[in-house]
Amino acid sequence: MSRISSRWRFAGACAVTVIVGGCARTLPPASLPEPRPLGSDLRAYEAPASSLEGEASSAAPSSAATEPTGALTLRDALALALERNPELASFSWEVRVREAEAIQAGLRPNPELAIEVENFAGSGEFQRFDSTETTLQLGQLVELAGKRLKRQRVARLEQSLAGWDYEVRRLDVLTQTTVTFVGVLSAQERVALAEDVVRLLEAAADAVAKQVAAGATSPIERTRAEVAAATARVELERATAELSAARTTLSATWGSSRAFFDRAVGNLDTLEPPPSIDDLEARIEHNPDLARWVQEVELRQAVLDLERARRVPDLEVGPGVRRLSESNDTALVFGMGVPLPLFDRNQGASLAALRDLTKARHERHAAEVGAGAALRAVHESLRASFAEASALRDRILPQAEAAYDGLREGYLRGLFRYVEVLDAQRTLFELRGRKVDALRDYHSAVAEIERLTGSALRSDADGSKGDES
Repeated sequence: MSRISSRWRFAGACAVTVIVGGCARTLPPASLPEPRPLGSDLRAYEAPASSLEGEASSAAPSSAATEPTGALTLRDALALALERNPELASFSWEVRVREAEAIQAGLRPNPELAIEVENFAGSGEFQRFDSTETTLQLGQLVELAGKRLKRQRVARLEQSLAGWDYEVRRLDVLTQTTVTFVGVLSAQERVALAEDVVRLLEAAADAVAKQVAAGATSPIERTRAEVAAATARVELERATAELSAARTTLSATWGSSRAFFDRAVGNLDTLEPPPSIDDLEARIEHNPDLARWVQEVELRQAVLDLERARRVPDLEVGPGVRRLSESNDTALVFGMGVPLPLFDRNQGASLAALRDLTKARHERHAAEVGAGAALRAVHESLRASFAEASALRDRILPQAEAAYDGLREGYLRGLFRYVEVLDAQRTLFELRGRKVDALRDYHSAVAEIERLTGSALRSDADGSKGDES
């Protein structure tokens, strides 16, 4: 499988130099979160750190990327999705947006150059410009109460939070791709099973037709056999259509509207006993949905600090030069201005920030409760699907196959009616279908638990799911 060239996600922090208004500025290292253990060995798209204004606009996604063909493993699918998933790319660009906003938040206010001309175009001796007074003054806003530093802190926390959102989406892409890949594997099994049913029922219909021709059985048995074969062919067509839809859905995870690969390669029969719920709850600290709330609460506290600092009015000061045309003299002037906080003391914004902080603490608690409940629910689903798949594979299906083989041999010797063989056959293939569904549910539950814990649950931590070579 060929790969596209892309920018890769980096672990750790690095400084970024950008050009703003013709001047080089260096951003402080961004405190991006460390990738969760799940899928951390796979490269993921990261928006390039542009050094020139306008350069980022040329980094549009390429539509000419080579599509995978032939056999596709789960690891191949995960690598493709992390490289090309358009939603993940948009989250990466959001980090760059916040990075640029952090630059803006650290800039000081621009000085203001003002010119003022007085005593002209009036009456009497002020009719002309002989008595004018011209003042050239430079003004500068002086932010008090540490507003600029607090504003920088808010911007940096927003940038870090965007990094957490990127990490959340990265795990979402991994989980979505894994579940979809499992869906393709199960759809392939369904098609193979339907083909076996068609082949078996068509052969049985031929055998019944020969017995009817020989007068060994009733013509009604031939009709039943032909109806069963026709029904199986319809089921095969439906299973084939579902497989095509599943392949398209999988391709969409890496931004393609068509599936070019021939088949997904993997072994659904791989089963491992589920770990205990206590073991899983110990791993939930890796869940980025929970970890991000530490930063979220810190951000809202920083916003509150900034809004409280804004209650303190800023000063505007500036020196200047005044020229008096009447005497042809010059003099220095100095001005200072400060708003009087009589009505607007930013009290509404401060109260809103305080309440937003309280809201964040409740949201953090809700996220913790929700994650814990989801983990327990998925764990129960995992246990149930594991028990069902194991029972079907190890006990129920072998007994059903033995019963069917015995009835079929007995029918050929005239010991059973064809309807009894047909019923045993229907039961056998229904059980095989249930096994495929149980295995699909098992592997999907594994993927969901890995998402909730942020770490690999399977022993084949490379994500192959028992891939065939």
